[in-house]
Amino acid sequence: MGFFQRLKQFLTPEQKPPLLDFDVRCARCGEIIHGQIHLYNDPSPEYQGDEVYYTCRKGLVGSGETRCFQEVVVEYTFDAERNVIERRIEGGEFLDEES
Repeated sequence: MGFFQRLKQFLTPEQKPPLLDFDVRCARCGEIIHGQIHLYNDPSPEYQGDEVYYTCRKGLVGSGETRCFQEVVVEYTFDAERNVIERRIEGGEFLDEES
């Protein structure tokens, strides 16, 4: 690696992808399932007049170690800046402080 490549690597801040991480507990077996939403790829735009908001619906299934394959469905609604407005869950519960 040349001097300029190392200098560029040193000066360029490490960028993390814009992810929303969350954990849920399956209502049937109690398994904790980790989920992620990529804030620029996963949500779909919805238009209401001049305003735009985004929605994302994900189905999560556990590892199957307990032979439970129930789907836990989460649905998030985001504003135009992709801040969480509302979230809903079917078949489980959220495991963070916003519950």
